[in-house]
Amino acid sequence: MYSIIGVTGHVGGMVAANLKEAGLPFKAVVRNESRAKGLESIGWQTVVAELHDVGALTKAFAGTKGVFVMTPPLLESADPVGEHDRMLKALSAAIDAAKPGKLVYLSSVGAQHALETGAIRKLYDMEQAFNKLSLPTASIRAAWFMENFVGQIGAVASGSPLMSFVDPASKKISMIATSDIGKLGAQLLQETWAGHRVVELEGPCTYSVADAAMILGYHLDKQVPVGLIAGAEYESAYRSFGFSDKGAKLMAEMHRGFNSDHIVFERGIREQVQGETLLEDCLAKYIRH
Repeated sequence: MYSIIGVTGHVGGMVAANLKEAGLPFKAVVRNESRAKGLESIGWQTVVAELHDVGALTKAFAGTKGVFVMTPPLLESADPVGEHDRMLKALSAAIDAAKPGKLVYLSSVGAQHALETGAIRKLYDMEQAFNKLSLPTASIRAAWFMENFVGQIGAVASGSPLMSFVDPASKKISMIATSDIGKLGAQLLQETWAGHRVVELEGPCTYSVADAAMILGYHLDKQVPVGLIAGAEYESAYRSFGFSDKGAKLMAEMHRGFNSDHIVFERGIREQVQGETLLEDCLAKYIRH
C-alpha cells in the first residue's frame, strides 16, 4: 500500500495512474470529504487529511511502503513561506511517527539555492526538512512544467499573443511534462535505496517561449506572437491573477531567477533522468480542433 498526496492534480494523478496500471494499491490523501466521495465513486481508497493535521496525516501514512508528497503553491496566502513551513512541520512529524517505507516528493529545479529563487524557496525548505528524516527519501527536482502554457491556449486561439515572463522569448530552458513526473514518482516508490536522493528530471530537449508559440501556431493554424511582460510589471501581473502581495513577489523573483540563469540544474553531482514527452505532443493534447 502507498499513500499519495495531490491525486486531484496533474502530477499526483499521474503517480496514482501509474501505480494503478502496475496493479499496486494506494490511498489517495485528500483535504475534504467531497473530494474523497468523488474518488471513492470511481473505486479509489481515500483518507481525508489536511496538511496541517499531524494526527490525520500519521493515520494516512501508517503501514505504507511509501508516500508521495507534493504541497500546494499557496500563492494566494498572505504568507506563503510561513504557511508552507507549518505544513512541512506537520508532514515531517507525521512521517516520523508513521514510519512509511520511503518518501518520494516533488521539488524543483533550483531548489539547491536558499536565496533568490522566489516560490522555489519553499521547496528548498522542503528538501532541508525531509533530509532530516531517518528513512529513505527521494526529491524529484522537476524542470519547468510544459503545462504552464495550457492556461493561455484559449486566449491565443482567440488572437491574443502568448504572454511570457521568460525574457528573452528565445531563451531555452529545461521543461518537463507532468505525465513524466508522475511516471518517475511511481517508479521511485517501487525502488529500494538507503539515504537521501536528489533526481533532476527534464524532458528530451530544451524549449523557449518562442518555440511554444510556434508549436501552438502550428496546431491552431495561425501566427502566434509572443508578448513579453516587462520585469517592472511582474508583481502587478501576478496580483491581477489573485495572488497575495507576498505570493506575487515570490513569483516575480522566481522568474528573474530563471531569466538570469540562477535557477538551473546542478548537473553532474545529482542523478539525472530524461522524460519522453515532447512539448509538441504535450500541448497537442489540450488543443481542440
